[in-house]
Amino acid sequence: MSVRRPDREFEAVADLDARLVPQLRAIPYFREATAAEVDGSFAAYQRGDPEALCRVWAEIAEPTRATLPPVMRFAYARAGLAPRLLNAAVFLDSLRAVLGAGERFRGRLRADVQAALRSEFPYLERRHEHIPASEPPSATPPFEFPQVFASYVEHVELDASRARWQLAVGLNEVQQACYSDFAAQLFRLPELHRHAARERELACNYFGHWAPRCTLDLWRETILVLDALNAATFELVCDHLLPRAMAPAQLVGSRTRRAQWREFVANLDTPQWLLPVPE
Repeated sequence: MSVRRPDREFEAVADLDARLVPQLRAIPYFREATAAEVDGSFAAYQRGDPEALCRVWAEIAEPTRATLPPVMRFAYARAGLAPRLLNAAVFLDSLRAVLGAGERFRGRLRADVQAALRSEFPYLERRHEHIPASEPPSATPPFEFPQVFASYVEHVELDASRARWQLAVGLNEVQQACYSDFAAQLFRLPELHRHAARERELACNYFGHWAPRCTLDLWRETILVLDALNAATFELVCDHLLPRAMAPAQLVGSRTRRAQWREFVANLDTPQWLLPVPE
């Protein structure tokens, strides 16, 4: 990422509330960010301190970026009563599903956007290398990014696509670090605090390298689109991963689940690949 970065303020789509927001509200599990979450996190972002942004987000934002149906909300609040291994398996399965979907998503973007991401964003191939592959590989469930994510990234202007991508990947790590800390308590998996620390490190590294200037509306648009992805992820977990993990046939694979979780925990000790941050 040694290319020149445009020093200008990037803007949201013109019809954000008229077109995009109603489209997002129709997505199952979608939760619309509050004004306090948007305004407070944007003020922190503008100060140019990624570590402070992570702290502020953790203080003011709901970690679970989704609206769950009543029955699932009741069960989710009591997830800590479930076996630790089941919670660990579902967490890893969801991570792998999203990472795999991200690779396929980038491969379907407009050709010039794909080329820019490959040449200018090298961290895309080195993110979260501590997460073990599924065994067998076909065990990772099918999952795809919501279409609104492609519309968000594939801006008419390539410079805007670059800025939007950087905003999304940086803020995503901020959100996920907050959620991983929350999940560590909810699922009785304290190891996830270490995973959260890695996500915060990535957020600070990405925004330390380049934090595009943007309007409040574009910041809000970024949060909304990320929360569409979060909603889709919760739909995957609630409708597919959790029922599959609880199926009697899955008990046969408990040894593999345990080995994968141990590998994940051991890999947390391995330093992760980071971008060189300009002085």
